[in-house]
Amino acid sequence: MKTYGTGKCTWLFGSNYFYGDRESKNVLLGPCPECGGITVSQGDDGTEWWCREKCCLERNTLKEDYPSWWDTDINVYLDGKAWCATRDGFINLMESHAGFGDTPQEAVNRLLKVGE
Repeated sequence: MKTYGTGKCTWLFGSNYFYGDRESKNVLLGPCPECGGITVSQGDDGTEWWCREKCCLERNTLKEDYPSWWDTDINVYLDGKAWCATRDGFINLMESHAGFGDTPQEAVNRLLKVGE
């Protein structure tokens, strides 16, 4: 399983989600493509997900499509004020590809573009 971190917290993709002190049937997923926050599966079949961060919670929407880069070799994290996407085995910016953006999804898109 993939470990994710935002600089504020770290979590393991697919691990059980705890609501307060009780465990739920939902699991932790990858970083929100919009804000980088922790996302959680929703529903009995786990096909929908939601973001725990305020920017997404205010919209009170469930999302249906998982980003294709979750639980892959792509790592997304904050680097200063920008989001950075790298692949497993990243060495440095001189020797490895990276993508930067205002959102995690933008950073991933740029990484995939430079890696072509």
